[in-house]
Amino acid sequence: MNLEEIRQLFPITNEFIYLNHAGTGPMTTIAERAIDECINIYKKQAEFDIPLYFERIKNAREKVAEIIDADPEEIAFTHNTSEGIYIALINLPLTPGDKIIVMREVFPAVRYVVDYNLPHIEKIYLNFCGKDPVDLIKNHIDKQVRVVVVDYVQFLSGEMINLKRLNEFLKTREIFLIVDGIQAIGATNFSVKDIDIDFLACGAAKWLFGPSGTGFLYVNKRNFNKLKRYHTGWLGADWQNFEKFELTPPLFNDARMFEQGTRNVIGISAFSENCRMLCEIGMNNVEERILKLKKRLRDGLRELGIKVITPEDGPQAGIITIEPEDPRRLYNLLKEHKIIISLRNNCLRFSPHFYNSEEEIETTLRILKENT
Repeated sequence: MNLEEIRQLFPITNEFIYLNHAGTGPMTTIAERAIDECINIYKKQAEFDIPLYFERIKNAREKVAEIIDADPEEIAFTHNTSEGIYIALINLPLTPGDKIIVMREVFPAVRYVVDYNLPHIEKIYLNFCGKDPVDLIKNHIDKQVRVVVVDYVQFLSGEMINLKRLNEFLKTREIFLIVDGIQAIGATNFSVKDIDIDFLACGAAKWLFGPSGTGFLYVNKRNFNKLKRYHTGWLGADWQNFEKFELTPPLFNDARMFEQGTRNVIGISAFSENCRMLCEIGMNNVEERILKLKKRLRDGLRELGIKVITPEDGPQAGIITIEPEDPRRLYNLLKEHKIIISLRNNCLRFSPHFYNSEEEIETTLRILKENT
């Protein structure tokens, strides 16, 4: 598909210049069709035919796995990133006296889960941004440190953690790594096989175009036999049909065991279609396009003399954030021109996706130039 055809999948382009994918991804027409199809089934016959239901979930799991180069059985469907982080943490073989190192700059989704769900585990918060992650944590590692929790892409600045280097260091010490990937997956060409992390939690609501209330947890297969079996239920088992309940099948011995009960098949179907689209376009192409648009934004913002806080060195995702003198005025000004970004911590965060056009970037820069 060319850019014009791709943009037709995003009706929001008819109303706005939408540069807020780090906030919420817009609905696609293919996701809308998948939702309508599910709703029509529910209207006509109240439920899916069981073989079709199992096939749909299987296909969706395969598409989500493909986005991150995982195996399907390493994917558990969740409702959001927080749920994925929670499932990973409560299933680790932790005991009182163990410690967790947490990136201080994590989004609150991680902080609340860590602070309130593991009362007997000591938490060590460290500032990761601007630092080499291995050099940072070396002085805080002892035998009680069992887990490190980080955001792959920091939600405000867009800085990326060197996950591969961090993971290689932790793996030799048998320390688990849990990653919040919501600001990376869908914007970057990412392979769990290449980096080999233990867990990756990701909601679909941002760079994966939603819908909200859907997401996934990746669980590295090497950990299946090490984990507790908490947050599981009857649909975490290998049912072949729903006709006989006298004998209950065993739980899956993989990530699927963490899916407790009735799945959000409407949301999962839509999410799956977005993943299919991204895979067909190619995540390498998606990433290349995003970085091209981001570079033009950075160059234009620099020409305007506006302070850019997103690091230019190192790996890049889709976020670029500025710290202007009067952020709220510029935010409201852009909104009046139907240009949608985020106002965060007295900064303006831009997050273009692959379907945005060069003309949209130039329009945004022109309006900023005329008003700064």
